Amino acid sequence: MDMNNAFAIITEKFENAILSEGFKKENVAESDTELTALYIGDIAYSIVYTYLTRRVVLRSCVVNDGEPDNKWKTLATWLFDPETDGNREAEGIGNDFAETVRGPKQTAVVQRQKKRKKDGEANVDPLFLANRMVTYFPELKDEIAYETAHHEQFRGVTFAEEKIVPRFKELVKNANQAKMEKISAGLAAMYAAGDLDTKGIITYDLLNSVENSEKFEKLIDSFSESDKKVARAARKLIGKKIKPEKPKKARSYTADSLDS
Repeated sequence: MDMNNAFAIITEKFENAILSEGFKKENVAESDTELTALYIGDIAYSIVYTYLTRRVVLRSCVVNDGEPDNKWKTLATWLFDPETDGNREAEGIGNDFAETVRGPKQTAVVQRQKKRKKDGEANVDPLFLANRMVTYFPELKDEIAYETAHHEQFRGVTFAEEKIVPRFKELVKNANQAKMEKISAGLAAMYAAGDLDTKGIITYDLLNSVENSEKFEKLIDSFSESDKKVARAARKLIGKKIKPEKPKKARSYTADSLDS
């Protein structure tokens, strides 16, 4: 899919939520490395797609004298690969961005927002992975919202085992060649950029849930050679117990201001 068309779909969905609220879309200089849309109102929002990382990010910052202060805070992040994703994925991202900035939901999102990670650090975490799985399992969206609202930290392993793995197994079982290639590409991208928890969920929970060795090999086809070795080695852990996560204290919906 042409990335310019995909970006237009994403931003159109977002604009439907904010332009009637007094926001104005500003012109942004073109770049060879990314696509950017900027909106200014009482605060500023920007949507940025980076070609190298294949990530589309919704950010916000304070506006001073009609200009953004450029101290951007990330509100939502999605992977989008124009070679494997299409209109459905673009519309899903746009709708998610729109819902993020609508009314009370933004408060909950802001409450959970962490400081941005330093350049060079892994920036795909279990919550990111779960959100990416919404592409295949739309019903996960409400379950993710419930999980993040009722637990201080997103229980990545528990959520993956209870909510994602059963669906993932059925998806892979019935997937054709094209679908398998798309799943493989998505997993490979998240594994390469993932933190240790994310890598563990992909290898031990998702890949190891696939008993058919031929299906397993198709799933790791897009992985780098070194990552394939890790995934194959993780097969030896099948049947072995891993120490479970400790329950987290339930949290309130009341939100404090976003950390700077």
